[in-house]
Amino acid sequence: MSQSSPLAPRVFLAFDDFSLAGKHVFPFAKFNGIQPQDVPQAAIAALFPNKLSQFIQVKCQPDNQAAFVTVNTTSLKCNERWELADTLVTAFDQSNVQEVAILAALHLPYAKDEDLNVFQCSLNEDTLGEQTKHLDTLVLPKVESKWEVKDPFLSALLHLIQVECAPRTHLLLAKGYKPGRDLSGTYDAVDALGKALQLFTRGQVTVDLDQMKRELPRVLSKEKVKNTESDDHLTLLYH
Repeated sequence: MSQSSPLAPRVFLAFDDFSLAGKHVFPFAKFNGIQPQDVPQAAIAALFPNKLSQFIQVKCQPDNQAAFVTVNTTSLKCNERWELADTLVTAFDQSNVQEVAILAALHLPYAKDEDLNVFQCSLNEDTLGEQTKHLDTLVLPKVESKWEVKDPFLSALLHLIQVECAPRTHLLLAKGYKPGRDLSGTYDAVDALGKALQLFTRGQVTVDLDQMKRELPRVLSKEKVKNTESDDHLTLLYH
């Protein structure tokens, strides 16, 4: 991590996905047994433009080995989604980020039911190898290549990451359910992503599932889930 950057060589990223699930894993996650700490907003604003930094929250390890980034994509305007995706990829390069793992719950109508219903894929695999020996890339079923990402923010981010051929990027995608209709779908997706993240990182990231089960209902009850009719920030993933 550069001295001026709140990011780290390994970044775990979540946004407002279909079930609003990925971002709810991070508060209960530890990296190498250590709880990440909130990065001051001033440090985030130093890396991202002021008008965009307000949509980003970062937690970082004291030893700067890993950072957990949450993006509030629901509040972004259409043009800001592309702008923020571009800014993130630029920040990854400036901060010498080597690896990004994206957690999300998506609408997967054609995915076959699996054990956890979490699927994995990797981008920029030509940069894989010994550097990913800390990951178990075979423990989860693979995302099918015929599936297409429809979420505008995630689509833009993945496109730019592929164009830049960096950083190494892994996606952990859970089956999601519309949160405004059935919060139990959010609970299931958060639980599945938490378990999958632990398996994928070979236990380097741990998630306190018991604490999550106790506190998540209270957290979700405080959030005002808005029904944004035809809001295209909701992720659709079809083949």
